Amino acid sequence: MNRNEVRYRVIAALLQAGEPLTLTQLVDQCGIPEGEVFPILRELVYENRVVQGHLLPDKLAPQYCWKARWEKEAQRRAVSSEQRLRAVIGSVETVPGYKLDVDSEPALAFYGYVMDGYQPPKDKRFLVFLQCSVRRPFSSSPSHASMRRAISVATDYDPRKDFESCPVHVVVLASKIGPVPYELEDVYPANVRGGGVRHLSGEHYARVKPILAGRMAQYLLAHGSNYERFATFTRGRYAEVMKEARRIAADRCGETLDIAVLPDLGGPRIVRMGQSTPRQYWARHWIQLYLEIVSWLEPAQQAQAEARLRAMRVDYRESDAFSYRPSL
Repeated sequence: MNRNEVRYRVIAALLQAGEPLTLTQLVDQCGIPEGEVFPILRELVYENRVVQGHLLPDKLAPQYCWKARWEKEAQRRAVSSEQRLRAVIGSVETVPGYKLDVDSEPALAFYGYVMDGYQPPKDKRFLVFLQCSVRRPFSSSPSHASMRRAISVATDYDPRKDFESCPVHVVVLASKIGPVPYELEDVYPANVRGGGVRHLSGEHYARVKPILAGRMAQYLLAHGSNYERFATFTRGRYAEVMKEARRIAADRCGETLDIAVLPDLGGPRIVRMGQSTPRQYWARHWIQLYLEIVSWLEPAQQAQAEARLRAMRVDYRESDAFSYRPSL
């Protein structure tokens, strides 16, 4: 059978399937040897026509699904998760923003749902923890714009706008709640505008730090098996909380957790992007998150990410002795 016929049969089987298929199931439906199906399937994944991953929990991984079909299903599940959370939050009394704290009933209800009623999207391969912002929703803030840029340049998908397609799952360290998945950031009390841990008095911070660290550690312990790689992109007190969360999680599971805590003040920083010179902290340091995510990707995906970075004309300094300048 020629290559075009094999490709046609693989695509037809994926389009006709009612749910994601394992490679064995796909081979059976196509009636073609695995050695002919797999190269075509891999090609379709690289073309972003097919989604690959542990998409359904009751099937062996990896599974494959036509991308447009899976995006609709992923969107339906995200909406369903948000609706369930709103129902949980609706059963507790609303607290004025100025009184909201980690031990407020709405914050406890939100955290409780994330731990017991929530499942991360199965197609998210990577987890990145970001710190919260004063602006709500978090993703609309200038700091998150830079963080999202790192992810979108690395993967070609924005973690909020392209939620269904992006392989990176963002979970925010919210100062009054703990872990807030990006797809739930619009739900009360995560949507209440307010200051973060860096605005707290020393005494208040000392009280909430172990609580927040424990909650972030518990997210890792409860949901970490859903992801292949991890990183946190936080600074100051937020970084302190995440380092403590990493230690707590490692102690509880009995093994070291490979979680990069970025940015590193002595690490790479952007000195120029196009015609502009970045001034804000996150605008200078997002390159570190980009480089970390790119290191997780396949060689072909790495080459595509590097091409996107070159197109943006990003110059970054790795050290005082070396600066990266893209070949145009």
